[in-house]
Amino acid sequence: MSPAQHPAEMADLQAGSLLADATAHLTEAGSGTPRLDAELLVSHAFGRDRTWLHAHPEAVLDAEAASSLRGWMERRAGGEPVAYIRGFKEWFGMRVLTDGRALIPRPETEVLAEAAIAEIAARLARDSRTVIVWDVGTGSGAVALAVAQRFRAALALSRVRLMASDVSPDALELASENFTVGGVASLVTLAVADLMDGFGEGPLMPDVVIANLPYVTKGVVELAPGSLAYEPSLALDGGPDGLDTIRRLVAQLPDRLASGGVALMEVGNGQAPVVDELAAGLRVRLGVTTIPDLAGIDRVVRIARLDT
Repeated sequence: MSPAQHPAEMADLQAGSLLADATAHLTEAGSGTPRLDAELLVSHAFGRDRTWLHAHPEAVLDAEAASSLRGWMERRAGGEPVAYIRGFKEWFGMRVLTDGRALIPRPETEVLAEAAIAEIAARLARDSRTVIVWDVGTGSGAVALAVAQRFRAALALSRVRLMASDVSPDALELASENFTVGGVASLVTLAVADLMDGFGEGPLMPDVVIANLPYVTKGVVELAPGSLAYEPSLALDGGPDGLDTIRRLVAQLPDRLASGGVALMEVGNGQAPVVDELAAGLRVRLGVTTIPDLAGIDRVVRIARLDT
């Protein structure tokens, strides 16, 4: 024990006490998930995971880490997302770097990643052609990272070609950092581009388009509840009904999606029928199906080009 530390002070720095105090503080501050937030921040201060934290309630945090924890707690009490405070988010079995340059990966976006992986795997099994995949609006690069890690060998052998683009250079920089940390930087082609325009190497006709575009309504974004106030509005604001950017992408599909290609788009609650109508109004024949998330919400719209 340090001469400056008394037993009572040490008790205050024990994991169990810190967790209880942090939970109470965040509850009072109005956090929607105070216990979870407290567990994530206290375990991060110890440099451990939540399982370790619960197994070691008697562990004592050193003074320097305790000071950092106090700062993190105030930031969270002010509304800043835990993922930005820690600098990463556990998502889809990966640790994705996160900060204010891009949206924080959501649990529901795992449905999009699973759908993309299943689509690519089916095409690889079907024939020997190279599968061209384009992650449009990649943001932090989370979905493209999941795809790259799953198909690392196929990418290295040029059986899959993976591109990731975003209109925001800052977001693309964060995506690049995630690809580097994930060991797949050499397997992903990056470009600043507005949806499927301006990739810089002529018209591309991808077989699989992946898109998690802004779909929050402008009114909700302007109110900026909770963590939304800290995330980039460019990645959230989908216009009055949330579908402005999605409409633009759907309109590009007849000219940009390969024959027999598929576009997979994440959408908000209640938006899937509108996207279906948009696709039905195009000059090419498209088949539209939906994939629900764990809450039963139609979360991913699958648009297949049928003119094969």
